[in-house]
Amino acid sequence: METLAGTTTFVLHKVAVASRRAIADRLAERPGLTLWQYAALAELGDHGPAAQNGLAAALGMDPADMVRLMDELIGKRLVSRERDPADRRRYRISLTAKGRNILGIAGKVIREVERTTLEPLSDAERATLRDLVTKIHTRSVANQLPSVRVGLPADSVIGCRT
Repeated sequence: METLAGTTTFVLHKVAVASRRAIADRLAERPGLTLWQYAALAELGDHGPAAQNGLAAALGMDPADMVRLMDELIGKRLVSRERDPADRRRYRISLTAKGRNILGIAGKVIREVERTTLEPLSDAERATLRDLVTKIHTRSVANQLPSVRVGLPADSVIGCRT
């Protein structure tokens, strides 16, 4: 009988949970972000300004929670929220210059945690691991396997609990 520790996906989950905790702790220290705040900034950094409801959908977040998250980020002056000129019923969220700067700092923090997490692997092994997990993720999203959706759902790495 196979144990959980002998199951590849379980081991990947444990590595992800430990990494998520390390990232959350480090982001809280510097630059002072939560994982959800980072996720929103990263989504805006990757895809540019977005409708607030579109950003909520991309992150798998309830729209009411997105309003609170945006209020936090606006309070920190990391994003701006303006009426969408194309549809005055919607809000358009954009990174501010300060938000781009904080996103850059957060990216360095995350790369350092990843470097520490993957330290036992050679460069070639890291590249192979990235290719393999990307292949699995791409297939999972394409086939909509249970509990796998595009974006960052509430039960994803950001919100998972152990």
